[in-house]
Amino acid sequence: MHGFAALALALVVAGTGGCAANRRADREAFDTGYAAFRAGQWEKAIGGFTQYLRSDPTSPDRGEVYYYRGEALVRLNRRAEAKTDFVRAIGAGARPPIDQFARVAVGNLYYEEGNDLKALEHYGKVLAGSRDGLPMAAILFRAGVSLQRLGRWSMADKYLARVIEDYSNTPWATLAMRRLHADAFRVQTGAFAAMTTAQSQAHRAQRAGFAVRIAKVTTGRQTLHAVQVGRAPTYAGAEALARRVRQAGFEALIVP
Repeated sequence: MHGFAALALALVVAGTGGCAANRRADREAFDTGYAAFRAGQWEKAIGGFTQYLRSDPTSPDRGEVYYYRGEALVRLNRRAEAKTDFVRAIGAGARPPIDQFARVAVGNLYYEEGNDLKALEHYGKVLAGSRDGLPMAAILFRAGVSLQRLGRWSMADKYLARVIEDYSNTPWATLAMRRLHADAFRVQTGAFAAMTTAQSQAHRAQRAGFAVRIAKVTTGRQTLHAVQVGRAPTYAGAEALARRVRQAGFEALIVP
């Protein structure tokens, strides 16, 4: 759970209106959901938060509860429901920084689905607002990848360069360096320690009708010879190429 979770969730209960009996019932439902959330009991957390929301659907604090229920739904891979709750959290005016975390969460779901336009829409709103406590390195990196997948390579470089410059000691910077200055996607059919093995694979791919290159790639402390075919400016084009490569009997990994 994020560091501000306990405070934010405590504020939810403190702000609840209504009669004393209703507040006690609300508090019990909320406490049940909150305790379950902290314990990783996602179904029970969802039940408690849902009961709380039903008890006062106009509560000014419902945005925060929608956000945490969405987080529990993500853990259960109930992605469509989670997305709805994150959008509700934003629409209900969740307090900072939870409103921004909700936007990041929606952006991440779209990013993982490959809906890069929608991911960038939400990441853009985050980058234009308050950034306190947000996972900025991850947001910038994913925005850069989404731009690459849409074929907007020069703009992607601006985001990736910011990751490298501002968050140099993070794993995101390492990932960004591998993508910086790329201008197309290729399909990798294998990576080999021995150049002779890579050359043999490359000849097979050429005989199958593909344009081939052998590139050096570093994984950990090892440098390998990667056999890569074709060139596609967008991820959609690379996916079509990867299908052709697989149909020809090769493994296919899309790389920038």
